[in-house]
Amino acid sequence: MKFGFLGYGIGAASIALSCMAPTPIAAQANFAGQSNSPPRSAMEAIIKAAAAKPTPRSADGHPDLNGSWGAPELPIGAHKDSEGNFYIDAPADKGGTAPKLDATLSEQLQHVVDPNPPPYKPELLAKVKELAADKVKNDPEFHCKPLGVPRAGAPRQIVQTPKLTVFLYDAQEGPPGSFRLVPTDGRPHRTDVDPSYFGDSVGHWEGDTLVVDVTHFNDDTWLAGIPGSQGGSGYFHTEALHVVERLTRTGDTLRWEATVEDPNVLSKSWKMTPRTEVLTDAMLYEEPICEERESQHITDKY
Repeated sequence: MKFGFLGYGIGAASIALSCMAPTPIAAQANFAGQSNSPPRSAMEAIIKAAAAKPTPRSADGHPDLNGSWGAPELPIGAHKDSEGNFYIDAPADKGGTAPKLDATLSEQLQHVVDPNPPPYKPELLAKVKELAADKVKNDPEFHCKPLGVPRAGAPRQIVQTPKLTVFLYDAQEGPPGSFRLVPTDGRPHRTDVDPSYFGDSVGHWEGDTLVVDVTHFNDDTWLAGIPGSQGGSGYFHTEALHVVERLTRTGDTLRWEATVEDPNVLSKSWKMTPRTEVLTDAMLYEEPICEERESQHITDKY
């Protein structure tokens, strides 16, 4: 049996996996490693080939970050048909044709444990656990709030000029039309800005790496997390949050790294697991506005 979902170019494949329907994700998580799935090395090979290409540069000599960035075209366990739709094959149950789903998506994700959790102060671990115990209801994302920095990760599209770089996000990382302005002309942080989900960003170049310093956050996001899993659930922060992002282009790949500080809740700085995106020809498209209407009806904990 095939679980299907639409694909809109290379970059949108990852968007579809994480946003459009939970079933394909469950199938991928449950059946990764089956004989009908490409090996993980296939995705690594795509990234390696993209990184081997020449790194284009802008007129000022810095790497050219312009373009759309996303996951490699075929997610692990996915196949694309002639119409551009992606599918994940689920093995049939013994003696039948129906897929054997051993657990619901929520139950499967309970076994996803973050190998690199934030170093919370010991006295605050109970609060993290409490938030995680009812993560769907407590997660700001469930209430249609932006993921913010650093949870949103790398931007989906970058527009780069000599003095200003613009980060664009799709509905996965925030409301449709979410963007960040990153001045690279040497100016300091603004002092007249209100705290926000994405904070106030200023950037500078260190060699071939764009370094973005982000401050002035509100406390209404989580640092990371997969909804419904232990991975990142309950990772709260305060308005003292300070994030430094590093974006490095190598060939047609973009490496995103982030170092997180919050002296109010973390015992030391936290280096998030780096992510590597590839250059795609996908375009950002308008998505329906998120409208949360179910929180008052939640009776179970997930």
